[in-house]
Amino acid sequence: MSDLDEGFGPPQRGGSGGKSAVSNERRSGGSGAQDAGAQPAGAQAARARPAGARAAGASVPRGPDDDHGFSPAARGRRRGLGSRLLLILLVVGLVVVLMGVAAATTAAARMSRVDVKGLQDAGGRMNVLIVGSDSREQLNEQQRRRLGTGSADGLRTDTILLLQVQGNRAAMLSFPRDLFVTRCDGSQGRINVAYARGGPSCLVDTVTELSGIPVSHYMEVDFLGFAQIVNAVGGVSVFLDEPLSDRDAHIDLPAGCVTLNGRQALGFVRVRKVDNDLGRIARQQRFVKELAKEAAQPSTLLNPLRLFRTANAAGAALTADRGLGLVDLGKLAWAGRSLGGSRLRSFAVPGTDSVIGGAAVIVPNEAEAERIFRSFRNGSVLERKRAASGPSQVDGIELIAETRYNGSGPPPADC
Repeated sequence: MSDLDEGFGPPQRGGSGGKSAVSNERRSGGSGAQDAGAQPAGAQAARARPAGARAAGASVPRGPDDDHGFSPAARGRRRGLGSRLLLILLVVGLVVVLMGVAAATTAAARMSRVDVKGLQDAGGRMNVLIVGSDSREQLNEQQRRRLGTGSADGLRTDTILLLQVQGNRAAMLSFPRDLFVTRCDGSQGRINVAYARGGPSCLVDTVTELSGIPVSHYMEVDFLGFAQIVNAVGGVSVFLDEPLSDRDAHIDLPAGCVTLNGRQALGFVRVRKVDNDLGRIARQQRFVKELAKEAAQPSTLLNPLRLFRTANAAGAALTADRGLGLVDLGKLAWAGRSLGGSRLRSFAVPGTDSVIGGAAVIVPNEAEAERIFRSFRNGSVLERKRAASGPSQVDGIELIAETRYNGSGPPPADC
């Protein structure tokens, strides 16, 4: 895992015979008039017209080789070339589609499945709850040291992200891990403990009760799986305004463009002590965009080895609800084209830092949060356009992406 003027030219004039006849006639003082009666009426009419005029439908005499490139043979050659190019494009397109289907089938076959209660239809849209768990169960001691995960007991959700997709449009909503909520069992506290209380079903129920947003599907990735996916695509590039260092996340990165391997990427999305939880969320959302962009590169999609390596890694790393099928994966892949672009809307549940029961938490701002929740419930979040000036908003709530944290900005083109 330590590895990421078509050349036709001006029309040529006809043969010299016509020009000689006119010249001879003029030199003979009009002797041609004596033969006018013997000439067809069309010829007389032709001479009566101004120079350069031509009867409708009449053609300009051409030499034997003057076909202007439009001879039947030339047209046939071009049609043959065009047909071959079209056939090649169709074959390439078919191969890409088949590779994509095969890769999706491979990923789906390798995914672990889990029973999840409370999933609902979202009315033409698809809402996927994506969870990054801090499970270390699959890690041996050496892997824990290499990934810098520590050895904390229990199972909590390190990242909670709701992805809404429809067609090629997508929007993300992050739930801070310390968000103060009422959980599925009626207890109150941080949202990241909901998973430990009742597994995926409890987390889905908690998110739905808090936001009113129906959750269609559930996907989960752990530390090891996350690192393997990043390594499979050959690493992911980010841009740092200044060095980024966090001993707890086992990360020490220089400023500028940095291509992260799996271990570094894991530390990058877990950093929180250098700023705050919103900075952490902003970096996570930026990383999701850049990872999606990397996965959609021709160097991945058109490279069978890398494509199937990525599909294998993703399938092995993910746990999904039993209802997530190939069609759903296809929808996610189609929408994934916008994940790395400016069309993707990124939000976080707004709140205020507080201390409740001795624990540091984020208390949701109900009015502001409800405006965001409503835009996801009715799908208007997918229809919003970026304003001509000023930050992008949904009902007055600025996108989290508008606040620049170290590592949250888009990498430059040459990164």
